[in-house]
Amino acid sequence: MNRATLIRGIQLIVTLTLASFAYVLYGAIRSEQASLAAGLAHARPGWLIVAAVLALQEGVFGGLRIWVLGRVLWPGLRLRTAVTSEFVLMFCAGVTPGQAGAAPSQIAVLAHGGMRFVDVATAELLTASCTVTFFLVTAVTLFALRQAGMLVVHGGEQLEWLLSVSVVMFGAALVALLVAAAYPPLLKALVRALSAPLGALLRAVLRGARHVPRLRARAEAALAAPGKTTARLLRSVDEFHDGFRIYMRRGKRAYAAALLLTFGFFCSRFAVAYFILLGLGIPTTPSTFVAVGPPIVQVILIQALLNFALYMSPTPGASGIAELGSNALMSPWVKGPFELPYLVLWRLLALFLCMFVGGVYVFRYLGADVLEARVKQTEAEKRALAERAADAPPALEGQEEAAERRRSMG
Repeated sequence: MNRATLIRGIQLIVTLTLASFAYVLYGAIRSEQASLAAGLAHARPGWLIVAAVLALQEGVFGGLRIWVLGRVLWPGLRLRTAVTSEFVLMFCAGVTPGQAGAAPSQIAVLAHGGMRFVDVATAELLTASCTVTFFLVTAVTLFALRQAGMLVVHGGEQLEWLLSVSVVMFGAALVALLVAAAYPPLLKALVRALSAPLGALLRAVLRGARHVPRLRARAEAALAAPGKTTARLLRSVDEFHDGFRIYMRRGKRAYAAALLLTFGFFCSRFAVAYFILLGLGIPTTPSTFVAVGPPIVQVILIQALLNFALYMSPTPGASGIAELGSNALMSPWVKGPFELPYLVLWRLLALFLCMFVGGVYVFRYLGADVLEARVKQTEAEKRALAERAADAPPALEGQEEAAERRRSMG
């Protein structure tokens, strides 16, 4: 796949995501034009700026998390590269179903910054364990509050199912990560088991790639060396295990810091909704009992619950599910003319603001500056070859003169 095709694919996904959001927004605006003006009549921009800052800090502190973990294996990792990778992750997570493109995109940025692939993969898995731990603790907490009657929200049966699935899924993921890191033979056995079906699929793709002139050489080289990919993956398992042992020896503080950053930036992200309420002049005390604690804690708990639905959404950007879920769960606060302005601001700040920043970075990596850098690199290589060619004749002449002197002396 060439660069132009990749850019067109990303543009298509972004267009579909924005189109689905625009469709939902248009349907609401068309039926509630008067309520939109009424809901924004008492807006307080200062609180909305605070909400925007809290939304952006997710990318900054998420970048700090991967920077803290990555430096254990590669001290040369730059903070700017780590923060950039986090915003790119957020963009690709928002435009792919189930956020499937999040981790691969961050790995690509960190590898582009000079970090070894195996080190990136190790740091990514530890980052994933921090996120999984947060989600598991959150799901268990919400489930316990629901069972004790201390969290009352709309849609009880569906929420019980959602929380149960979340506890099982994230708990299993955490156990799998720990076992795979601590016991390499298990992960190697999985690689060998999957190598047969996936290898057949890969060979079929490579046979098709031979018909593309640009890919023919690589495809034929890969087909000529069967089992090379599996062998490389098995070596990567050992390298990943070695990296995990390094964290066990001198990375405990880094992992503890990453856990704290994870809890911090997720709670700050969930608090965006609270400051949007303040920005619209909506009372922060719910009209009905929701949960124990001050209003900001109640809003954070509701946003944490909504977050599980967003992560499991099959649609890019959780379009449709996010709007319906937010309207249902935030109904104790948001009513009447405030529903539409709250929904628009929440989607713009909680999702699209960081996605926009990440999208700028994505198109920068895929755009003209990267092409320009490659052109300069090619020109430099050509100049180096020309200089070596220019230096060759004098060297030959010098050798001929030395030979002539030897002959005259003889």
